[in-house]
Amino acid sequence: MNNLDDVTFCIKTVRRPNACARLVRSIQAVVSDAQILVVDDGPYFERFSTVHAELAKPLHVINTETIDLGVGVGRNLLLDSVGTELLFLFDDDHVVTPWLDLPKLLNTYRLHQEDLDLLGVLQGADSMPFMLTPILEDTRIWMHRGEKFRRGSVAWCDMSPNAFLARTETLRERHRWDEDLKTFEHWEYFYRASRNGLRTAVDTSCGIRHERPKNKKYQRKHRSRLQFLHRGLAKHGFDVLDGTHPITPIMFSSCCASSARWPSVSTCRASKSSRGLMSATHSVATLCPFSPFKG
Repeated sequence: MNNLDDVTFCIKTVRRPNACARLVRSIQAVVSDAQILVVDDGPYFERFSTVHAELAKPLHVINTETIDLGVGVGRNLLLDSVGTELLFLFDDDHVVTPWLDLPKLLNTYRLHQEDLDLLGVLQGADSMPFMLTPILEDTRIWMHRGEKFRRGSVAWCDMSPNAFLARTETLRERHRWDEDLKTFEHWEYFYRASRNGLRTAVDTSCGIRHERPKNKKYQRKHRSRLQFLHRGLAKHGFDVLDGTHPITPIMFSSCCASSARWPSVSTCRASKSSRGLMSATHSVATLCPFSPFKG
């Protein structure tokens, strides 16, 4: 029931060879014979297989001829290259620890496989299952803590962290990444997939460590490209204003924050104070990519 031979561990990386090597070693520490697949679209001297040649040698590493193809193209290349029934997707700045508990996670997936396609794990102690809710007459997208229903530690939701176990064929055939989006793809992928039938859940008893390397060059070249966030928002009809930073953290109102339950959508729609959701006349296209709370 929990045969890890059925799983390929997938990593899309660019310009972070040391982070990728750290992740590979952490996978091998818990699964010594892990099948690991890496797609690297970085320049030659910043590739994982160049900087860590011995570590990369026994792995399946795909170095693309074109530099900076982006996350969408890279992850679809992973999908097309996997030869196992299941895949586990990582970001290259993840670290596997015993908290992930892969045999348990696989067993949980098998137990619920009639009702889900993708089973994620927490990404750090402040992570959670997410819902993606259009608000303000469908002009904004609200990313918030929430779940559709739960069975024990498994919560069905719209969006998982980018650390998940999934059925390869389901993603390959029906839920591919948008290749127009080189970054800021996470929310868009799950928003589109959840509305096209992808059954997503998060096992809140399992998790991954998330350790972003301090790399200003990477941040400048690959993360600070808001045109891809604008593009994703526009594709789904959400407001985008040219020249305006589109990310405004969405804070819950004080009454919501003190509640033991997650706030309802109707509660937050009604909140128009400066500490609430936002004014209905607020002109900034809004997407909250991080937890509104810590802890």
